[in-house]
Amino acid sequence: MNKDYPFSELKERISTAQKIIVALPKNPYFDQVAAALALAISLEESDKSVSVLCATPMTVEYNHLVGVNKITSKVQGRDLLITFNYSAEDIERVSYNDDGNKPNILIQPKSGASPISQELANFSYSGTGADLVFTVGLKNANQLNFTGLNPEENFVINLDTDPSNSQFGQVNVIDTEAASYSEVVLALIAGLGLSLGTDSAQNVISGIWAGTQGLSSPRVQADTFEAISICLRTGAQKPAGGVGKKEAQFVSSPKQEQKEKTTFLKEESQGKDKAEQDKSGNPPADWFEPKIYKGTDLSQK
Repeated sequence: MNKDYPFSELKERISTAQKIIVALPKNPYFDQVAAALALAISLEESDKSVSVLCATPMTVEYNHLVGVNKITSKVQGRDLLITFNYSAEDIERVSYNDDGNKPNILIQPKSGASPISQELANFSYSGTGADLVFTVGLKNANQLNFTGLNPEENFVINLDTDPSNSQFGQVNVIDTEAASYSEVVLALIAGLGLSLGTDSAQNVISGIWAGTQGLSSPRVQADTFEAISICLRTGAQKPAGGVGKKEAQFVSSPKQEQKEKTTFLKEESQGKDKAEQDKSGNPPADWFEPKIYKGTDLSQK
């Protein structure tokens, strides 16, 4: 794809980062979610720890996207924090030892103090910082407030297609000619040499399809079709059916599928009953009923 992005700087930053966050705006478009998840999957396949954050919960319209269940509203740290509902004054000593290459933490209560039961322990995570932050569709640094991250302390790569973007990142990839966010992400994945598996490719093609209303948008260009081709060659499937305001329609709804199944079984059963009647040689049930002829019937004979 013919994209003039700062690939050298981006590749250097990604190579040294271990914990990466991909942040989405509040109430994101389907295409933005698809792009963020595609990027996250590719980074994870490059042995990076990745979290996808969004201030608003995902609704049913996003369920077709791979990895949507991993999107959270808070950053989960990597450092395990164990908190005890127990008075620190009753602790005699806290020690650590290595038992067969397995870490043990030993907490000894003072003489006369009650023992520490398992029910008193609470487990959580701390350390919300990130080595690298990708934003997809955020317009300014204030939209990062929900993450607890400070753009001045974290290196931010700002991805957008909107020319009004405030360019708040340390690196800004604002592609105003791209037809969708997913097209931008695929260009990044390809240009950086990141892994592109079937899951990432499926999210990309789904995002492009929704972002361009089934390729009907006037913003569609050669790079858009090239992105579609790359995804198809990777094993992704072209979305079928119409396109809604926020997403492409991929399959029939469960209710529609059940209705079609019931209709098929009913017709099949009726067909079998008719076939069995034909085999028995018995006349139809209305054979012995009186026949009523109308004037139109006689005129036709």
